[in-house]
Amino acid sequence: MLEVAEPLNIWLSSRDLETARRFYADQLGLPLWREEPRVALHFGAGGAVLTIRSAAESDLPARGLRVVFTVSSGIDEVCAGLRERGIVFEQALADRPSGRSAMFRDPDGHELWVCQPSATETQFHRWRLSRRIRTRPVAGQRRPKARRHERKEPSHRRPHPVEL
Repeated sequence: MLEVAEPLNIWLSSRDLETARRFYADQLGLPLWREEPRVALHFGAGGAVLTIRSAAESDLPARGLRVVFTVSSGIDEVCAGLRERGIVFEQALADRPSGRSAMFRDPDGHELWVCQPSATETQFHRWRLSRRIRTRPVAGQRRPKARRHERKEPSHRRPHPVEL
């Protein structure tokens, strides 16, 4: 079983890091956490890190990859704000089974979504998270020690069978 100890890190490739910086920082408003000149940009994205790495043309875009930015409320205002910053939506904001969402692409063609989950979807994910937290220990934590009456006695204290 995979036990994730760090925030999720999503890596995308880019032909041009400067264009990617302007798109993710200026248009989407993500905070730039760290920059590795000519190598990578690291942005904060909620509880995850979005890393944009320099890559060859043949690496772009990854097929089937979707990055979803989830908002808790006000998706209409979020989409309006993104439009004002120059984002063009390929799929307009609409009600879908998982909630309200809209799709756009970054300059390298990666599929990006902004989504506000439905109340049912939000309750389901909260329930799953609460079950996960209660049933699995956090990575790196020790299990609590057994109580004295649950501990095995050391072998030198156990009575040995006596042969007659």
